[in-house]
Amino acid sequence: MVQEQATSLSELLYNNAPPNNLDLSIIQGRTEAMAKRIAELREELKDLEHQLQLHKCVFSPARRLPTEILTMIFDLHSAKPPWSSYDDSEGWKRDRKDLSTITLVCKRWRDVAYNAGQLWAVQEAVITKLTRKQCDTLLRWSGQAKGTPKTLALNIPYDVNTTACECYKQAAGPHLCSNAALQRLLKEGAPFSRISFAHVTPTCFKSIVRYIKSTGGTDGITTTTTSTSQHWWDKVQKLVLDFHYGRADDKDPYWLQPQLPAQSIFTSFPDSLTSLTLHLPNLEEQPQRKVLEIPAAVLRKLVTFSLSYTWGGPQFLTALQHCINVEDLSLRLGNRGESGSANLGDQINVTSLSKDGHIVLPKVKSLLLEVRGASAVVKHIGVLRFPGLVKLCIKSEGEYKMPQPYSNILQAIGLFSPTASQDFESLRVAGHIKSSDLYHLLGSITSPLTHLATAATFDPREFLKLALDAPAGSGNIVPCLRVLHVRDFPHKYHLDSLFLYIKSRQNHGKKKGEVIMKAPFDGLKWVVLEIHSSERDVKKQFYKESATLKVLRGSFGIKVERTGYYPEYESDVPA
Repeated sequence: MVQEQATSLSELLYNNAPPNNLDLSIIQGRTEAMAKRIAELREELKDLEHQLQLHKCVFSPARRLPTEILTMIFDLHSAKPPWSSYDDSEGWKRDRKDLSTITLVCKRWRDVAYNAGQLWAVQEAVITKLTRKQCDTLLRWSGQAKGTPKTLALNIPYDVNTTACECYKQAAGPHLCSNAALQRLLKEGAPFSRISFAHVTPTCFKSIVRYIKSTGGTDGITTTTTSTSQHWWDKVQKLVLDFHYGRADDKDPYWLQPQLPAQSIFTSFPDSLTSLTLHLPNLEEQPQRKVLEIPAAVLRKLVTFSLSYTWGGPQFLTALQHCINVEDLSLRLGNRGESGSANLGDQINVTSLSKDGHIVLPKVKSLLLEVRGASAVVKHIGVLRFPGLVKLCIKSEGEYKMPQPYSNILQAIGLFSPTASQDFESLRVAGHIKSSDLYHLLGSITSPLTHLATAATFDPREFLKLALDAPAGSGNIVPCLRVLHVRDFPHKYHLDSLFLYIKSRQNHGKKKGEVIMKAPFDGLKWVVLEIHSSERDVKKQFYKESATLKVLRGSFGIKVERTGYYPEYESDVPA
């Protein structure tokens, strides 16, 4: 038998020579060897690619973020914002789900989060739903605070299905304030530097404070009557006390019967408060006391004070006269009931509280005024003066037939006076305001206002007409204005009239077809438009690149920024 000869490899691979059995055997062995080598190289390449990706990740800017910046990002991401611009709950709530997710991303994120005590120092509990298991979780999270001052927000939901606490009856029985899980949280979770009580009644508040003082010391350890250590309650710096919707407010005797000064709930306030938020209840069907026996020593230490006083009358001034160090003041004033006009506290001598007929609050820089029934309130707030005011937010409601409620309020507090604060630079107007009132208000302010924000339903067409009808040479109202922020556009808002008003402020001419600016030059160069409406006609105007808008941007160099504006939605809006 003739032995087969192997064909040259080059003939087999490149010249299409027919293989014999020996060739096939040889090629099979070489093929398997090469396949094995390829698999090995692929595994090696896969490992190299993985290593390359890991090496490239080292260059990621996120890897070089300082721990302080990363902590701030975690703080912003996990914080629950207040539900409205008038909500005082900012910084009181934390999204525990988001915070838990952050700790699962990588070891560094987990280490940074666990070492940031402020992320774990905010606790929130619904008293009526607080269980032993939930208490365990809150205490475990609180343990991560690592010495950071802790915050506790206690809430009783305003729900028709929630049984109102009847501790005001002073009878034995289960009370919300005697919840065993709550008492354990207050004892083992202490101390707290900020504490909030929402939708409670005066008796509930006094009972909880009484329990706190009986069980918690400076470090949560039970104290004795001979202990000289200051109680942690007396070190609380911020207190929020919200009686707005206490389910038994209209039955609690504290609001309806005279009380001895020593029995006042306000005497329970911590001695070291620097921030106080107090929302009094809406007792529309009941006559109520109007005495605010907040100790003067407490009021003098406050830097931030927020007061909702809906009973009418001037009694709130007895508290404000002592707020000589307050820098951030919020007042929500008005009479919401028909029966509350002739009660204890109405007949006070306001003049005796003030010097030269005014109560001067020298350090107030930021003021929020929310007024219901301006005609009844103006005579009282007219006693107040704010010589250092920098920022004001104002909202008036309830008297749409009153010609100029907003202007009357600002005039009452002296902002139309030549002696008004020359530091006043920022004004926000919210609510329903007539164009004539807004125009009069802006034209009467004597301070160098630079920032104006409106969340109000004024008609820009009427406003433009008032501006164009002004006497020649009268100049622009708010001549120092630099930034205009317009938001919450109402139905049928004529946006182009607003643009035309902005254009009318610019002193200009033309030379060889080009716009030439003339002195005096207007400083308004930044306009922010913020849309929240889903109305199609509002969206249509908001999205439209009108001729006036193009002129403002191109010829006058005015930056017009639109927030809440998504060009991809333009196809949904008819041309």
